[in-house]
Formats: sequence, C-alpha cells, structure tokens
Amino acid sequence: ATTAASKSPEDGSGVYELVGFVSHMGANTSCGHYVCHIKKEGKWTIFNDRKVALSKAPPLDLGYMYFFRSVGSS
Repeated sequence: ATTAASKSPEDGSGVYELVGFVSHMGANTSCGHYVCHIKKEGKWTIFNDRKVALSKAPPLDLGYMYFFRSVGSS
C-alpha cells in the first residue's frame, strides 16, 4: 500500500501570479519601517500600520519579500 508519506508531491504548472510584497519606507533598514502591498481584485492596496489605501503605483522593483500564488495549468 502507498502511504501519503511515500508519495512525491506533484509539480504544478510553474505559472504564478504576484499577489503581494513587502517593501521598506525609510532612508535605510536602521530607520523607517516595512509596509505590505496586496493585490486584490486586480488592484494594489498598501497596508501601512493603521492606514490602508489604494496604491496606484506600487514599488514592485523595491520589494524585500514577494508572495506568489499558483494560477494552475496554462
């Protein structure tokens, strides 16, 4: 009998969509703070402490950590 522990995980399609990233606001990592940008329903939103707002031009090239989700077969 095959057990779940002996099965190899299935490879996905390898197609992913960027759904969020963390960036830093400040002169350097010793000052300032990190904020999160989340893509929901095709629009980017910035979460900055207690402020949440639409982000019209998120700094995609300045991310510290990126979050992707699998979009299935292509």
